[in-house]
Amino acid sequence: MIFLANISKNVMESGGLLKRFLRYGLLPIREDDCSYLWYIPAEERCEWVKKTQDCYRDSVVQYTAELFCIFRSENTPLFLFGILLFLLWLFYLFLILGVTADSFFCPSLSVIASVMHLSENMAGVMILAFGNGTPDIFTSLVCRSEDFIIMFMELISAGIFVTTIIAGSLAVVKPFHVYFKSLMRDTCFYIAALCWITYVVHDERVHLWEAISFILLYVLFIVGVVIMQWRDTREEKVKSAFRSCRHAPVLSGRIPSVPDPDVLHAYLLNKDTDAIAISQIPTRSRPFGFRAKLDIAISTELERARIRSDGIKVDREFEDVAERPSGLFKEFLYDINPISREDWKQANRFFKIILVLCAPVRFLLQLFIPVVNVTAEKRGWSKLLNCFQLCVTPTVALFLLNVWQVKVGKVPILPIFFAFGTLIGVIVFLTTRVDRIPKYHNAFAFFGFLIGMLTVHFVAGEIMAVLGCIGFACSISKAMLGITFLAWGNSIGDLISNTTIARQGFSKVGYAACFASPIFNTLLGLGLTYGIAAASSSDLKTKIRLSNMAPGCLTFLFCSLLTTIIYMNITAATARRSYGYLLYSLYLAFILIQFLSEFHVIHPLGTDHRADEPDGR
Repeated sequence: MIFLANISKNVMESGGLLKRFLRYGLLPIREDDCSYLWYIPAEERCEWVKKTQDCYRDSVVQYTAELFCIFRSENTPLFLFGILLFLLWLFYLFLILGVTADSFFCPSLSVIASVMHLSENMAGVMILAFGNGTPDIFTSLVCRSEDFIIMFMELISAGIFVTTIIAGSLAVVKPFHVYFKSLMRDTCFYIAALCWITYVVHDERVHLWEAISFILLYVLFIVGVVIMQWRDTREEKVKSAFRSCRHAPVLSGRIPSVPDPDVLHAYLLNKDTDAIAISQIPTRSRPFGFRAKLDIAISTELERARIRSDGIKVDREFEDVAERPSGLFKEFLYDINPISREDWKQANRFFKIILVLCAPVRFLLQLFIPVVNVTAEKRGWSKLLNCFQLCVTPTVALFLLNVWQVKVGKVPILPIFFAFGTLIGVIVFLTTRVDRIPKYHNAFAFFGFLIGMLTVHFVAGEIMAVLGCIGFACSISKAMLGITFLAWGNSIGDLISNTTIARQGFSKVGYAACFASPIFNTLLGLGLTYGIAAASSSDLKTKIRLSNMAPGCLTFLFCSLLTTIIYMNITAATARRSYGYLLYSLYLAFILIQFLSEFHVIHPLGTDHRADEPDGR
């Protein structure tokens, strides 16, 4: 890889290359900046990194210190090996992030939407957007003020990746017809949101009200989606009623007609919608699994089809599911197994490798994150496992929040939480049955959702710490870290899940998520991150730094959205394979320009071409 090839140069030139790298950004390297480590003699770098505050991260492992102290930078082969190990660990952290979001967030979110009496339209938007966007949101929230460049570039670059590579892949996998009104709504709103973002950040200051406006924009988008889908569903019901009235025999009375809106309304309320065949997915034997997010998304779409009285034909049959064992201990052992027979049977060779890699983490997550899943047998109720989770989860939460050493007076908080959790777990165990779901079972969804959020927040913090270490060691700018590692790592799971759901005949669902998810990521990510920073300031505003690559990223995101609008108007809203190849070409041009800008072959898009100012000016 290109950046690994530059490591040996960094080691030999003692920072000369790094100094050249930062000239285009006109950002001089201060002696208290961790990037200054390449100016330090090789044998002194370990101690210097340990003493420099900028190298310290709020993470379990201080990765920069470990890298420069264990894998000494003066030993180039050993140092390169250390970088490779850290890259593999970064990949594994992204896997953990994806597993937590897909298998533990989405099922609980669906139940929460049902408990809060949200419509199926609203639930569908929330599940796909939140499931795909959770990694981006939490990696944004854990950013420090000096890492706002990474956060901003990741959100914009992830939007480019999703609207080009993922949207294009859906068309290449299986061409399909697009809901044109929904597409125009999403793309036009996305463009309007980008215009507002560009205006807000151009002066590199964000006021609290501006950050709040990002969140309100997303709320406005959700309201617009729900209203439009509600109207479309209502129109479909009316059309279906008219078709039924026109062809049905008159047995008694008269059939409702247009001049009788009240009678027609009563007819629609009592209309038998079961006559239309709606595909169903099988009931899974376990609440969590490799396909949890896909099952929830497909189930929600099928329910929306039932409400619209619109039959959906799935392109291929769902595989048979395994039979769930009965008995207290058999259920427990079956549920804590990190690799289910269903997942292993349905996975190809590549996904079997992923399942094996994720097995240790999935085993731990299943022990302390309760899941309620409407597509699973008994909605995921497993008496012994759920009671065990009640006992240990409050204690785990203290470790995730890093407050386990806090004391209440002279009593440590850790035994208090453990005793309280154990008491609740014992009470639930004594008052419930193995074969019957308790009435308060939905409360486990809220409980699991909260602990899942803490887990994702914890893992996101480790990801940002590893990224910072790799940036310091490889002389990669923060902007490039956001454009490449962070954007790709957070989006690769979306690529897999969206293409999988497309192969099962739900291309439109995956395609809609290609715009709903980045809108969610960008508006809430920027709104929450900048809002928290501005609220903590006395003047209710925060100063941000933008990379000189930011104008190019925003330009390419605009181009990807405009390309989609123009293409779909030309092809009558049909996503053909040529659409996918066109989007691939656009992303290839984007990433090529960014790499050439990073290594200063060309100037970043949007900057002038005058000679660089001397360093430090």
